[in-house]
Amino acid sequence: MSPAQVTVLDVNASDVADVAYAAAVGDPGATAGTSNAGCARCRKQTAVMTPVGQVVSRRFTGYEGWRDPGASRLCAVCVWMYRHRPLRHEAWIVTRDPQAMRVASPEVLRTILSSPIESDTALLVPLVPGRKHILPQAHWGVVTTDDTALRWTQEDAIRLDALDRLRSAGFSEAAVAAAAPAFAALRAVPRPLWQGVFDDWAAIAPWRSARPWMEVGLRACR
Repeated sequence: MSPAQVTVLDVNASDVADVAYAAAVGDPGATAGTSNAGCARCRKQTAVMTPVGQVVSRRFTGYEGWRDPGASRLCAVCVWMYRHRPLRHEAWIVTRDPQAMRVASPEVLRTILSSPIESDTALLVPLVPGRKHILPQAHWGVVTTDDTALRWTQEDAIRLDALDRLRSAGFSEAAVAAAAPAFAALRAVPRPLWQGVFDDWAAIAPWRSARPWMEVGLRACR
């Protein structure tokens, strides 16, 4: 959904999930404050509430993030968040102003990650598609992956530029994980460009021991 198609609704703008739902689906219905009888995850009450057992299976392990795991119902927003399969398979960008949600293609990721993420933006990047529910853990101003919330700094944006140049020069995703470029791959690069390759190789060194950053960067360079 493009920003031009989004209707701004009266939602909790501090909650990424609420804004995502409003942008992608619409108004979830009036809330009735918070109480122990509300949603098991967020404690909100909406016009439609669904039994927890109809939404998540007995094998579900994400209860540690719920505000009242003993409660029996989930609100409309949380039901959508756990049932909407594309949320677990695609990368998404959610913005607060304007309220919008859209799939983040590699090109979009590359643009967003070219600078620190703004405080009214949330980026959701499942690294293993289908493995984790990403949206329940999302926060503004960070990249949320399967197990980690990444603060994306200016240094990371610079490293992404270096990684992009290496990938454009023909180095594979597996190759850039090595401590030094393999000579067989390096000799395919014109010799006057070798120093730039070595500089870029050194620039991304911190990511080799910080795999979530490297994996997000690689996805943005595809």
